[in-house]
Amino acid sequence: MTLSLSTNLESVRNELDDVVRVFFGDVTFVPEHGNIHLAHTHSEQDGRYVETLASGSSRCEKQAVIPSGELEKKRVIKRAAKTALFCLLKELTGIDPPWGSLTGIRPTRLMYEALEEGLTPDAAEKRLRDEFFVSPEKAALVKTIVRAQAGLIYPPEDSFDLYIHIPFCATRCAYCSFATGEVGDGKLIVPYVDALLCELKSGASLMRSLGLSMRAGYIGGGTPTAIPAAQLERILVCVRELFGQGSEFTVEAGRPDTITPEKLRMLKRQNVTRISVNPQTFSDETLRLIGRAHTGEDTLRAFALAREAGFDDINMDLIAALPGEDTDAFSRTIEKVISLRPESVTVHTLAVKRASRLYEQRLLSGQTRTRADARDTDRMLSLALSSLTASGYTPYYLYRQKHMAGNLENTGYCLPGKQCLYNIGNMEETQKVLAFGAGSISKWIFPRQKRIERSANLRNVEEYISRTDEMSLKKQKIILGEDANEKA
Repeated sequence: MTLSLSTNLESVRNELDDVVRVFFGDVTFVPEHGNIHLAHTHSEQDGRYVETLASGSSRCEKQAVIPSGELEKKRVIKRAAKTALFCLLKELTGIDPPWGSLTGIRPTRLMYEALEEGLTPDAAEKRLRDEFFVSPEKAALVKTIVRAQAGLIYPPEDSFDLYIHIPFCATRCAYCSFATGEVGDGKLIVPYVDALLCELKSGASLMRSLGLSMRAGYIGGGTPTAIPAAQLERILVCVRELFGQGSEFTVEAGRPDTITPEKLRMLKRQNVTRISVNPQTFSDETLRLIGRAHTGEDTLRAFALAREAGFDDINMDLIAALPGEDTDAFSRTIEKVISLRPESVTVHTLAVKRASRLYEQRLLSGQTRTRADARDTDRMLSLALSSLTASGYTPYYLYRQKHMAGNLENTGYCLPGKQCLYNIGNMEETQKVLAFGAGSISKWIFPRQKRIERSANLRNVEEYISRTDEMSLKKQKIILGEDANEKA
């Protein structure tokens, strides 16, 4: 199927394309004369924006009062245009997507926006349903998450969170699009760690000059435990010497095939408080298909080793809608995870991005995402929600990505008191994040200006190693430059 979309306001085209994909999955856009043609018209009448979407004899219109401020005007236009298109496509297709007209990363932001206006949680939940057509289940999920974040959402102003990226894995998963490569012969590991330590020292000096202290630390990847224990320990020792301990520190042990008693003892010795042991699935056949070099039994072994080493805060990641898996297979994985009783469980929806091997495989085979895929995936997520909450877990953060099956979500669950501070601050964008390593992105928040500035490090490992000083200076310019404006 092909689709064409015309608009007299090009600045909203990407947002309109996103809404189309909610209904049609992987659809081919053509300049004109598609099987379906959508026409968007933006106009202004009597102090209101009027966004009109039409297809054949069908037509939907959404009006909004013109606000003051250019950023707010853009936001209002995009929201109204997306809503009008959503209503049109819902009428044309009869499909009622669970997240309604929302295509953004953080649905919780709308709930917080409503609460800041003085609405009660119940009224804010109702707005999600009435204005954005979010399903009752998803709207209730957002309200539950906001409640779970109470007291944790706004960190101290004199703090920041630290992120370190380790861009190495034992093997590359079929769905992976991160700044990550296989360890290979390991020749880049020591030069990479050397460069990383230099970048950390520069960042620590900057934080001291601003009087800021680390609240939470997080080492992700890739797979941090894919590198030798001695090299990972060099990083952890440097972090403790430069930044102190913080109130929590997470290391994604991640791949069970990289977890050894030696590495676990080292992590414990360096005061790591939280780790991940990520099965993704307990189906050995699926693990083989997606390129994971471990089995379900390896996950059980790694989890037992982590408990024996004294870790009492373990997260496990799962992925819904993996290739070839149905609801029954996903249910068996959920049941196995619940029986292990980790402190937190993150349920991801498969996102097939263009940089992944799985995307290439699907492109070559002519496979596309369908509405049937979306319904099956939503059933998996509903199963996870009901099973985990019945077992004492509470959803505490949520985010969405483009190219996810069914336009659905990733949700983090935890046992009481086991919320990960880094996850909340980063996903809700309420905490400054100072990031190090290839492909990492520092995110600096300026609350008075209601602005977030980002500084992205080079993704290529060799370039990162040779240009670390350049990236440190880039961070300083963004942080100090905006900080000077803030104080003025």
